[in-house]
Amino acid sequence: MPQKRVQVLFQKPISSSHSRQSVTNAVNGDFAIRSGRMFPPDADDVEVDDFFAEDEDLWKAGERRRRINRAVERLVDQKFNGTFEVDKNISDRSVKRLHHLYTHGARLAGPETAESVYELAASLHAEAPWLDQVSTSIMNQGLAHVASGGVGLRFDPMILVGAPGCGKTHFARLVADLARTPREIIDVGAGGAGFRIAGVEHGWASARSGVPVELITATAVANPVIVVDEVCKAGGAINSSYRSATSLTTSLLQVLERSSAEHFTCPFLRTRIDMSHVNWILTANYEHQIPAPLLDRCQVFRVDVSKPAHLVAFFKRAAGDDVEHDEMERVRVFVEEMCEIGRPPSLRQMGRMARTMRQCGRRNLL
Repeated sequence: MPQKRVQVLFQKPISSSHSRQSVTNAVNGDFAIRSGRMFPPDADDVEVDDFFAEDEDLWKAGERRRRINRAVERLVDQKFNGTFEVDKNISDRSVKRLHHLYTHGARLAGPETAESVYELAASLHAEAPWLDQVSTSIMNQGLAHVASGGVGLRFDPMILVGAPGCGKTHFARLVADLARTPREIIDVGAGGAGFRIAGVEHGWASARSGVPVELITATAVANPVIVVDEVCKAGGAINSSYRSATSLTTSLLQVLERSSAEHFTCPFLRTRIDMSHVNWILTANYEHQIPAPLLDRCQVFRVDVSKPAHLVAFFKRAAGDDVEHDEMERVRVFVEEMCEIGRPPSLRQMGRMARTMRQCGRRNLL
């Protein structure tokens, strides 16, 4: 079954080398070839009879020239109608990608049938059983989307809240990888996350499109997974009537709701990009630090990976299928003891244990 394609770029990209002046000169050149005369745009300061020596009536000659100039302007307007000029610093390869996106649209990657939606949900549950509520939500939304005639991965924006090392970012990667959808992770702690989402307009040295637009352009996929990691660490707060707002919050508010994301304008390209198909997963360590506008627009799932069975199963997958039974039993006992005293190891710690076991040949693991 062919994957459905949707239009996400609604204006034709024009390279800066094809400026309006150069196109006007080219059209004038066409007229010159046809009529044997040349009509430059700046001919007003030149004697008319220099160009129309054979016309005895100078007024008629001037009127004829003006009519041709107006015709040239109309032809140029038609050529530039529905276009936008790309920055001169954009590579030719990127311009070609924009042309392809405008001409052919972007495909919708991910499940195409109800069966493939069930397979995705089953794989997610097998890999991260402690996040069964999230995988069930993705499954239910995917089934509704397919039933309505849609294809591809599609779910409402969500926030995964839980302690560090509980597998939030790991799960977000799984969703994209198992659905075979492009993904990108934006680390809020690295700074400048708001600009990485929305982009930076011309006039700044760091001017460029945001990560979602660049990913859509590079892959020609309309519904990638964008992960905003540790959204609770957003800095640069400004005053707000209910809770602090940041450049990150402002940028996300433009794209989290599909109705506004459909009409998103890239500040760098200065044209409309439909981002309503993008799937958003936000992660946070502490719910009380998440701005209220984001909580209002997202599903919130609280992640708890304190069950020993989940931790042991994760360790077994990370260590490989050749783990000996005695070694797994030692790990199981250790995990249960830590959970009983209220200090369950994180998935990150379980992953380190699995790597240590592989490197050390299972000696002195615990």
